[in-house]
Amino acid sequence: MSTADSTALPPALPSRAEQRRIAFACIIGNFLEYFEFALYGFFAVAIGATFFPSDDPTTELLQSLAVFGVAFLLRPVGGVVFGLIGDRIGRRASLSLSITMMGAATTVIGLLPGYDTIGIAAPILLVLVRCVQGLSVGGEWGASSAFLIETAGPGLRGQRGSYPSMAAAFGFIGGSALALGFGLAFTADQMADWAWRIPFLIAAPLSLLGLYIRRRLEDTPVFKEIEQASDRPRAKLRDAVNPKLWRPLLITFAFSWICGVGLFYLTSYVVNFLSATVKMERTQSALLVAIGLAVYAALCPIAGRLSDRFGRRRTILFGCIGHVVLAVPVFMLLSTGNAALVLLALVIYGVVQAPINANTSLVMIELFPASTRLTSGSLGFNLGVGPPSGFGPFLAAALVAGTGLSYSPGFFLAGVALFSLVVLFLMMPETAGRDLLLEHDAVQDTAAATDDAPPARTAP
Repeated sequence: MSTADSTALPPALPSRAEQRRIAFACIIGNFLEYFEFALYGFFAVAIGATFFPSDDPTTELLQSLAVFGVAFLLRPVGGVVFGLIGDRIGRRASLSLSITMMGAATTVIGLLPGYDTIGIAAPILLVLVRCVQGLSVGGEWGASSAFLIETAGPGLRGQRGSYPSMAAAFGFIGGSALALGFGLAFTADQMADWAWRIPFLIAAPLSLLGLYIRRRLEDTPVFKEIEQASDRPRAKLRDAVNPKLWRPLLITFAFSWICGVGLFYLTSYVVNFLSATVKMERTQSALLVAIGLAVYAALCPIAGRLSDRFGRRRTILFGCIGHVVLAVPVFMLLSTGNAALVLLALVIYGVVQAPINANTSLVMIELFPASTRLTSGSLGFNLGVGPPSGFGPFLAAALVAGTGLSYSPGFFLAGVALFSLVVLFLMMPETAGRDLLLEHDAVQDTAAATDDAPPARTAP
């Protein structure tokens, strides 16, 4: 076996103070991603009127949401591009570039002139800005996950790997709270005219702070080891679609699909479901969902620690089984419109979803070969959380309209969970404690164990 698969110890891990800086530097990008996600969803009507003026408000809204969906289409491309940067130049370089693009694009949305000022150029520029956001978001999750996990101390990978999911929930809560506050502070005419722009401009100082901290970090010990080893492979664009990695790619797609659908249901669909379908007051709906998201965020680090003890495989399968069994009953509880039962349903949802999402980053990093893990893993991840997940809320609303059953969104969620459960049960290996310097994927670990080389050690 080559030294690429050797068990030489990596450089020393960062100090505790550096670990805290790394954690903050990484999660601020995930926070910004869902902060903007919440803002765009809340102000979709105002954005539609500004960039797509029409005599029909519904047409304005649909065009605004269609532009919002452009980012999901670009996520897989961004995952490959930024993954290649992260594998060849460094995790820090990928993180710095992604947060710069993300913050700049979000800020530009708040500054773009509307259709009444520059005509057709306004919606065209908005689409281009959303493309930039999609590219940057596609690279953010993989690079931040790699940085957190490749710098984690012994037995702490699970907890640190859960931070991106926790930060995403807090980002959505923060964006929703800010948007709701602006909605209460300004009149409808002020919001439609100019006030909706202000929250988007807040992304500028947040992204600059994140960039400042990220530029001061050293790259991960794992990347330093890869960079110094002359016999290790160099990541190439074709590694994203390497046919030899079809099993890890399918595994990544499976867990990221249920991760994305579950999260987008919770962050964007349920509040609209409660207000539009169940006819609960929108402010009450938003408050209940915020509480549910806070519970989910608190459960993510716990789920990460449990995966360090019981394994990634068991933890993720628990979440998939939970959705298969409970998705429809949860939506039945949501359909009652009773605040206590709705809150109970959201807590149950969080208990089931957190074990999946908290481990998504972990498995994506642990599953793939060291030198190409971001190039390969980010494609499978963004294919799952991209278009198939992004259209989840739309399909859920279509199910309600087509069947007349208020709990029918649970069928789609349960179906996605069942697909993921079958794929992961049959194909997913256990990756907890896997050596992050190995140059073969985790699916091959059984075969690699029969090699003449010593067995892989447990890396931090």
